[in-house]
Amino acid sequence: MLGVLVAAPWFAEMAWGGIAVTELPLVLVFLAPLYGSAALLVREVARRAGGGWPSMLMLAAAFGVLQAGVVDQSLFNPSYGRFDFQHPVHVAGLDVSLYFLFAFVSGHVVASIATPIALAEAWTRAPSRRRPWLGRRGLPVVATVYVLASVVNHLGVKDEEGHGFQAAPVQTFVAVVAAALLVAGALRWRRRDVTDVRVPSTVTVAAIGFAAYLLYLPGESGAALAVGVVVATGVVAVVGRWSTSPRWTDAHVTALVIGSVLVGVVMPFLVAPYDDAVTAGREVVQDTAAAAVCLAGVAATWWRLRVLARRRPTSGP
Repeated sequence: MLGVLVAAPWFAEMAWGGIAVTELPLVLVFLAPLYGSAALLVREVARRAGGGWPSMLMLAAAFGVLQAGVVDQSLFNPSYGRFDFQHPVHVAGLDVSLYFLFAFVSGHVVASIATPIALAEAWTRAPSRRRPWLGRRGLPVVATVYVLASVVNHLGVKDEEGHGFQAAPVQTFVAVVAAALLVAGALRWRRRDVTDVRVPSTVTVAAIGFAAYLLYLPGESGAALAVGVVVATGVVAVVGRWSTSPRWTDAHVTALVIGSVLVGVVMPFLVAPYDDAVTAGREVVQDTAAAAVCLAGVAATWWRLRVLARRRPTSGP
């Protein structure tokens, strides 16, 4: 559980670099209650419902809609910090950019929720990977922490990056309804029939995860959105098909996520820093630190998997 609390805020907001090295611990502590609690709740609900990863991904999408549409309201704010999140592909009336709707929600699904859960489960011994982690007392405590952290985040963002913006009632209503529909779909999901489809190697799966997450939004335009939708749909369809095979293992899930984590080794050097006034030298230091953490996370997970493999009981003669 501790791994989820640490990994969720890291991959959600910090893995792309641009944050001063001395500020990383403070930012991590501030964001852990929000993102970490959300990831734990998503996993707990999905594991208790028996829906597996499809349920977790739908719940993760619900979190993404709530976070961007209700909590920090970046989805609707025409002047969020120094960014214009209303374009491209602006939808008048609801005042939302379909591009950033897709970017925010897909980003939260992969980085904020799926990646920390998959990595934490990879570090866990096999019998506990599909079991709930929170007890009767733990679940309401984590839920309360998430609600309180969301309120704090909403108020803090509203005063700073949000410039006092408050979403219109219809915008909040649409976001809540969309999230509720995703939650309902997650709770009703049931595993599909087992197939005998061929499954690629874990190295191939990791390469697919890396390439898809690195290239799925090649720019900020309507064309880039179309590419992103095609790539995301293709990955979900193909991986969903593979996952129905008994040959699809936890190692494949871990490999897919490790591919996305390795994007964090490259992306800090490709995106603009949070602070546009930062010097070039300091930016390199910040980006290198972020890349090093992602690379260290991959190396540590690989080591942990080898340790667990050695401890796995073998059949006798």
